Amino acid sequence: MRSFLFIISFLITAISFGQKDAVALIKAQQQIEKYSDVFFKIAINNKDEIQNLPSYISIDKYVNNQNLIYAYVHKSKFNELLKLQIPFEVISREMNTKSLTMATDVSEMSDWNRYPTYEVYIQMMQDFATNYPDIARLESIGNSQEGKEILVLKITDNPDVDEDEPEFFYTGQMHGNELVSSIMLLRLIDYLLANYNSDTQVDNLINTIEIWINPLANPDGLYQGGNDTVSSASRYLENGVDPNRNFPASDDDHPDSNAWAQETIDMMTFADNHHFVLSSNIHSGAEVVNYPWDEWETYVRSHADDDWWQFVSHEYADMVFDNSSSSEAYFTDVSADGITEGGDWYVIDGGRQDYMNYYKQCREFTLELSSVQFLDNNELPNHWDYNNNSFLKYMEQSLYGLRGIITDSVTGDPIEAKVSIENHDDDNSFVFSDLPIGNYHRLIYEGTYDVTYSKSGYISQTISAVSLTNYNTVTQNIALVPEGLGIDTIDISTSLIIAPNPIIDGETFITFNVAFSDVSISIFDSLGKIVYKSDLKQIEIGDRVALNLDNKIDKAVYFVQIRMPQGIVVKRIIKI
Repeated sequence: MRSFLFIISFLITAISFGQKDAVALIKAQQQIEKYSDVFFKIAINNKDEIQNLPSYISIDKYVNNQNLIYAYVHKSKFNELLKLQIPFEVISREMNTKSLTMATDVSEMSDWNRYPTYEVYIQMMQDFATNYPDIARLESIGNSQEGKEILVLKITDNPDVDEDEPEFFYTGQMHGNELVSSIMLLRLIDYLLANYNSDTQVDNLINTIEIWINPLANPDGLYQGGNDTVSSASRYLENGVDPNRNFPASDDDHPDSNAWAQETIDMMTFADNHHFVLSSNIHSGAEVVNYPWDEWETYVRSHADDDWWQFVSHEYADMVFDNSSSSEAYFTDVSADGITEGGDWYVIDGGRQDYMNYYKQCREFTLELSSVQFLDNNELPNHWDYNNNSFLKYMEQSLYGLRGIITDSVTGDPIEAKVSIENHDDDNSFVFSDLPIGNYHRLIYEGTYDVTYSKSGYISQTISAVSLTNYNTVTQNIALVPEGLGIDTIDISTSLIIAPNPIIDGETFITFNVAFSDVSISIFDSLGKIVYKSDLKQIEIGDRVALNLDNKIDKAVYFVQIRMPQGIVVKRIIKI
């Protein structure tokens, strides 16, 4: 009875607006019954018309040479679509799919040619952490609206220790019906863990990067038809929100006119709690590397690191072409070279890619790995062969560029500071150092740059003509000097005297009036660069320590820092 009334409701709407025949509406109703959404295509005159479509139409892809839009609408908005009186054609989702065989036990995933049930997926993630306790930790990003776990696995050589390493993040299947990505990432996890200590490339990745992998970001969508099948997977979250249109845009916190879904909030919180340097979210429906921005076409605004993005995107796509030579058509359905700037393909607002780049200072691109969303499970091994080397090379990019640790020149403590490229950075493309280490990682295309380090309450420091090359790393540690340093900063400063000051002939002395042990003496210039350092095990009362600075410093103002277990003394000296 419910299905009959549903069809009648559609027919009444169609008759009222003269839009669809009964057969098309029945096809739409059948998709809603199975998937909770409708997949359709619209013919347009030019790409600019996309901007006039309402936000509840979720574009899957735009085919430029045919002026066709492939899109989805959730069941809650289907009548709104009808009211637009736009001619559309409902597209079958089964036409290219032969088999969606499920694995009902972890052992059935051994050949990677099946889709796991929800319970098998959870067990696999738990087994990864259990079987590799030295390098893997299982954590939760949150729960879906239906209470399913959204899991993420941390892979690194010292998983319980904060280290000077870039954080990398792969996430898959934001859209529940884009089946390939979760399997690719499950297999990537398995490959990394199984090959540690036996593969040089894998060893380097795990020993030098903090890797985070979330194979399944939308379990409600994937298992919309039940935990034992993916044949009814839906694009949307349980509440009808498209998860890849639900993030803040540059000028609008809610570009899709929806409140943030719980999954969106949890993912933003997860990003807040980390400092991802490089990441990717993985989809299907097309085959292409989609790099920032999605919100703007390049003629409007290019990413400040557009040359780096093209370089990295070509690296990924070129390796895919090398590994898929037996499938000549693979990775060419959007562009011949396998890459596109997102907005040049079609503009979207509220995507996670732009959110991570604009708000989190992370470099993230979008991978589209299969033109067929309900991919035949027997095709999964081929898609792994096409992409696995590219997955690894993209991760390696987080190790290159400019990196270092930023500290307070007085205390030596790490600080969170801003790292900006002069006459280059735009639209929040700068990065920050991260606590508790104070490490920063600036990915950038090869060239010579002036780099400024800044933080409120500190004297900014600019290092000129830093030369960088692709596939190489330059380490530049910075000690920022606090503003307003006085001659005496703590009480124990009366326990020592520096004289002569000013320094004329290049030598001065520190006279100690109290005994100290484990004394460290450092001299900084006004930009926080260390120009002199000495460590002393024991100081007795009356000891006079010579600082021979001849030919070590120019005529200028310097800061002498004396660190002892009892505290820190900072004195200002002048060489004339």
